[in-house]
Amino acid sequence: MSESGLYAAYLSLGLQALTPIILGSFKSLKTPASTIARRKKAAAAASRVLTEDEEDEEDLEEETLGWADSLFFPVFGSIALVGLWALLKYFGKEWINFFLGVYFSGAGVFAFQSTFSTLINFALRMVSYKTPLYHIRITRSFKQIFHLSISLPSLLLLPLSITLPLLYMPLGRPYILSNILALSLGTATLELLKLDSFFTAFLLLGVLLIYDIFWVFATPVMVTVAKGIDAPIKLLAPKSGSASDFAMLGLGDIVIPGLVIALCLRFDLWRHVKRNPAEDTTRHSSFSRLYFWTGIVSYIIGLATTMAVMHYFRAAQPALLYLSPACTIGPLILAVIRGELSLLWSYNEGSETDKEVDETIEAPSEAAMNARKAVAAAQTETPELDEQDKEADDDVIVVEDESWMEDTKGVSTGLEASAKAKKRKGGKKK
Repeated sequence: MSESGLYAAYLSLGLQALTPIILGSFKSLKTPASTIARRKKAAAAASRVLTEDEEDEEDLEEETLGWADSLFFPVFGSIALVGLWALLKYFGKEWINFFLGVYFSGAGVFAFQSTFSTLINFALRMVSYKTPLYHIRITRSFKQIFHLSISLPSLLLLPLSITLPLLYMPLGRPYILSNILALSLGTATLELLKLDSFFTAFLLLGVLLIYDIFWVFATPVMVTVAKGIDAPIKLLAPKSGSASDFAMLGLGDIVIPGLVIALCLRFDLWRHVKRNPAEDTTRHSSFSRLYFWTGIVSYIIGLATTMAVMHYFRAAQPALLYLSPACTIGPLILAVIRGELSLLWSYNEGSETDKEVDETIEAPSEAAMNARKAVAAAQTETPELDEQDKEADDDVIVVEDESWMEDTKGVSTGLEASAKAKKRKGGKKK
């Protein structure tokens, strides 16, 4: 095995690892609530509806992790790891690889479509081309029960998004297609899964550092699972062009630090909005990404250290042993240098979101409360009116006049008699 081929494999792994981190971090951005509120206020003043471009949001089911969730990560990770190891040891890898292949092929359809439609939309936005947006709605009794908005690139990518993941197993699980699915799954995970604060981020890196060290150095479990499972949960790079000998990097060593780097990018956006409150900032706006690039550089340093140690000792290494300290120390040093340590430590996406939403709905909520009071007052007056109408109905005397049957003059006479009879006491008509 030549040294140059091994270095090329390491470089390939590094570039592949950075791709989902950068893509997923930018996909995790959202237009600030203050901007949306300002646009809605302007639209209401102009008596118009906010357009899709002005809202600039995607309807996604996001999951935000707090510090308590971080503590359970190594617990559930250990249970899953031991379970996979036991299945591999006692039942063989054929069935487990089959079921994991089916599962990740299905999940890869959505991940592939989301990731590559983002790339195409970004390229089109660079050339100032506005892509049309289509809506799929399902209603029942005039109530919308399903809504899906899809852009033109996403629509055109749909056949390819379905075909490629489903060909993963029939084609014999080629490593290139496996890497594409793994990169797509990593990007989609970073878009949907978010950390709420830097305390949660650093705690997660710390507990998973211990988890990684234990399962790599103390037991053969993690190495056995990584080599035995053939599924898009790792990145592969052939050594010296070999089709059977690969350098590998687990998807967890990309996603876990990627969650912290994505948090750094959202922190950069928050800092920009805080310093420019009157600016109409969106997730596509240009702003300083100092903490984000610091996180990227920290990840590169940690990953390079991992590969250097692995190359020197010719043995598998727990990547988080080097990635966790790097991705923790980098943002902290930058915050200390800039005098923003307290700002970084107090940043919490949950509290900031709640605060912005409260400011946005304050006026409408007051109007809604007044409307509810008016409806309640009207409902209290309704029973009184019903009682009055009932009493009036009791006072009506109906007289049946059959004189119209006797002659033609009786028609007019009968009608006049009926009109006189249908009166309330007091001479008022009902």
